[in-house]
Amino acid sequence: MENSRDLPDGLKCPYCGAHNSLESEFCGACYKNLRVPKEVRAEAKVRRILEGGAEAAAPGPSAAQERPASRLWGRVALICGLFVFYLQWFKAGNYFSFLDWINLAFHEAGHVFLSFFGRFIHMLAGTVFQLLIPALCLLHFRRKGANLSWQLCLFWIGQSLLNVSIYAGDAIKQELELVGGGEHDWTYLLTELGLIGQTAAVGKFIFLLGSAVIFYSFYLIALDGKNREPYELGDFNLH
Repeated sequence: MENSRDLPDGLKCPYCGAHNSLESEFCGACYKNLRVPKEVRAEAKVRRILEGGAEAAAPGPSAAQERPASRLWGRVALICGLFVFYLQWFKAGNYFSFLDWINLAFHEAGHVFLSFFGRFIHMLAGTVFQLLIPALCLLHFRRKGANLSWQLCLFWIGQSLLNVSIYAGDAIKQELELVGGGEHDWTYLLTELGLIGQTAAVGKFIFLLGSAVIFYSFYLIALDGKNREPYELGDFNLH
């Protein structure tokens, strides 16, 4: 067994490139087997325990504190900006943001791609696609270990849910202008589900769900800020 002093601090996954501890059997990003020998994982665990005991005996600055403070304050500024953006939904009842133009394109694409699966699926497809696309982007960046990118995709999912909540809440009044006219998706869906009389409650529930997702994305971004992690954006790592 090689000496513990020769062991690296970690290793990159050969499949997705994400950083992992030597103690890990599977990659934390793509979940594939890292094929680290059992004895190496055991030695890495012993080293961590011994180093933890040494740090407790001689407290000093943590690794996170030694990293650039800009990593923390950059994320604080990002969260503040995103929070101000989130507040716009409280200022206007039917707020339509710049992101919603992108959501709208995916929404309409959903109706086209799933138009052959029956009327209910066809009407639901718009909402499904505008949530599915950011979810796929999240999985892609998560597998690559691009932490900030997938966290922003999580925010995007929450924001898309806010947009859906406005559409669902309009099912009875039908005040929103529909692209190309036609039938209101959520009027049909809620009628079929027997929830047309609960339109306001459904819209509020979706809004609260979207808000929960958004605040969870804030928590994850802040956690990386606390640990002063680099800004990993796929192919670009900003240190």
